[in-house]
Amino acid sequence: MKKYVKRTIAIAVSVAVLLASQSAASFAVSVKRPDITASGAIVYCQNTGEIIYSKNREKKLEPFSVTKLMTVLLAVQNLPLDKEVTVSAKAASQGEASMNLKAGEVLTVKDLIYGCMLPSGNDAAYALGEAVSGNMKSFVKLMNETVDNIGCIGTHFANPSGMQSKNNYTTAYDMMLITKMALTNDVIKKAAGSKTYIVPKTNKHKERKLKTHLSFLKDASSGIYAGKTGYWEDDNCSVAVGYREDGLSLFIVVLGDTIEERTKDVNKLVSYARQKVEGVKVIGKDKESGKVRIKHGAKTRLTAYTSEIGFAYLPKEASKSLIKTKITMDNDVTAPVRAGTVVGRLEIYAADELVNQVNLVIKEDVEAGWFPSYVGISNFATVVICLILAMIAACFLAIAVMKARYRRKRQRIRQRKIIEQAMAEMRREKDHRERDWRF
Repeated sequence: MKKYVKRTIAIAVSVAVLLASQSAASFAVSVKRPDITASGAIVYCQNTGEIIYSKNREKKLEPFSVTKLMTVLLAVQNLPLDKEVTVSAKAASQGEASMNLKAGEVLTVKDLIYGCMLPSGNDAAYALGEAVSGNMKSFVKLMNETVDNIGCIGTHFANPSGMQSKNNYTTAYDMMLITKMALTNDVIKKAAGSKTYIVPKTNKHKERKLKTHLSFLKDASSGIYAGKTGYWEDDNCSVAVGYREDGLSLFIVVLGDTIEERTKDVNKLVSYARQKVEGVKVIGKDKESGKVRIKHGAKTRLTAYTSEIGFAYLPKEASKSLIKTKITMDNDVTAPVRAGTVVGRLEIYAADELVNQVNLVIKEDVEAGWFPSYVGISNFATVVICLILAMIAACFLAIAVMKARYRRKRQRIRQRKIIEQAMAEMRREKDHRERDWRF
C-alpha cells in the first residue's frame, strides 16, 4: 500500500513538472508584441540574421537627420580621414542644427564626420557631400545610386542632411540596411558612439567641443553603443541605433515617432527582442579561463577570469554543438597592473563565426618586480631560488667544514703515530744501550 501511494505521488509530481515546463515554454514563445507610438519601426538581430519585430516596415517616412548615416558612410568610403576640406559659403549657410562652420574654414574629414554625428550639423553634412562629389547634385545622385545597390527600394534622398523635403524619404526596413552598413564601419561606429569630441582650432574658429544628441549614450546600462537621431517637430522624429548586450547584437530603427515616446519605444523594442531571442549560456561570470603572463611583475603569471556571462545567440535551425570557445591572452601586459585590468578575451564561435566575446580580467594588483622579473622570474620564485642557492651553498660549506675537520683529524692521527713511532724508536735505542752497557 505504501509503495502504491509513493508511486502515485511520484507520477503526480512528474506530471506537474511537465505541465509547468510546457506552460513556461508556451509563455516564452508567445512574448507579447510591444505597443509603440512610432509610425514605422524594425528590429534586426545580427546574431541570427532575423527580423525580430517590424511595424509598417515598408511605409515611406521621413528619416530627417538619420540621413546623415548615409552621408558619412559615403565620406568614409571615398575620402581619407585626414583630408582637409575648405567649407563653402553654401555649406556654412545651412540652417537648423549646425556645428557653426564658417565660409573658408578648413577642417579634416574626420572633424566633419563628428560634426555630422554629434551635434547633427547640417553644415558638416553639406561640406562632406561637396568634398566627396564636388557638387551637391552629384552627391545626392551618388546617395541614391548607393541605396539602390544596397537594396533599398523604398528610399530616396534629396539632400545629405535630412532636411525636410517631399523627396527625402525611406522605410524602416531600408534604414535598417543603411544603419547596419554604417555602424559596422569602425570609423562611423566610433563617431556615432562618442559622447563628446574636440575639434581643434581652425583658421576661422577657436577649439570647440561637440556633444552628442543621442541620450542613450549617457546611460551605460542602455546597451546602445552608437546611433543617430532625427528631428523635425516634437511629434515627428526618428532614431536609428545599434545595441549590444551579453553578446546580443541588434539594429533598431524608429521612424515617425514623438519626442516623448521615441526613447520609450526603443527601450520597449530592446526588452521585446531580449525575450524573443533565445540565448545559450556558454560560460558564467568569474570563471577561471587560463593564465596570463605579466611582464616585469612581482608575479609573472596570474589567473584570468570572465568579466561577465557569455551567451551565444543562434538561428533556430542551428545546433548548440556548433558552439566553440577560444581564449586569447594579451602578450603586452606589463606591471604595474591593477585588479580589473582586461588581459584577454574568451571568444565564442558558432560554426567558426565569431558571435560573442567576453573580456578576461585579473582580480589582484601586481607591482613591478625585482630585476629577475625581466627574464620572467617572479619575486616569489626569486626568493625560492635564493633560498635553494643558500641551502646549496650551506651544504657545500658544511661539506667543506667536514672535510677540513677530517683532514685535521687525519693529520693529528698521523702526527700521533709519528710521535709514537719516535718514542718507540727511542725506547728501542735506550734498551739497546742498556744491553751494551751490561756487556
